Amino acid sequence: MRALIIVDVQNDFCEGGSLAVTGGAALARAISDYLAEAADYHHVVATKDFHIDPGDHFSGTPDYSSSWPPHCVSGTPGADFHPSLDTSAIEAVFYKGAYTGAYSGLRRSRRERHATAELAAATRRR
Repeated sequence: MRALIIVDVQNDFCEGGSLAVTGGAALARAISDYLAEAADYHHVVATKDFHIDPGDHFSGTPDYSSSWPPHCVSGTPGADFHPSLDTSAIEAVFYKGAYTGAYSGLRRSRRERHATAELAAATRRR
């Protein structure tokens, strides 16, 4: 089984955004082109930085190591996927960083992992 994870292709991380990476818009187009040509993925998911109140993750004087300018704030255009990214193949979006800085969209708490393992074990027993 093959899966593709698309990570944080959002307006604020592309040219014109508050925390832009040069080439972000081109990358969004390249991912869309790739998906159009390589449709052999069983699952396609994405992550989004999605801040509501991330505490000291945001700063007016960011150090760009542990603090950053405001970006990908919930309800703003900066939090949206870049318009050049074709999202039609994305099955699920994993939001991260709502109330804290987050650097992984797939990292879960120990309690969540344990509950998932219990559910998987119960499902196998049926």
